[in-house]
Amino acid sequence: MFLIRGKRRGTDLVCAIMATDLAANWYAVYGIQHSSFAAQPGLQRMTVFAALVLGTAPFIRRHLTE
Repeated sequence: MFLIRGKRRGTDLVCAIMATDLAANWYAVYGIQHSSFAAQPGLQRMTVFAALVLGTAPFIRRHLTE
């Protein structure tokens, strides 16, 4: 809803959610499952998507209002 309305806090919220979700999944893979990154295609896709979101957020944020 924040992004639809053009609010900057929408990008901040998306970045916080992505970072938290990625950290939780990395912990689940390494800490709980004792697996590797190469054996987890879902984690690979999530990492690429999080990099895309976190990498483009500053550029998108510039065009939004407070």
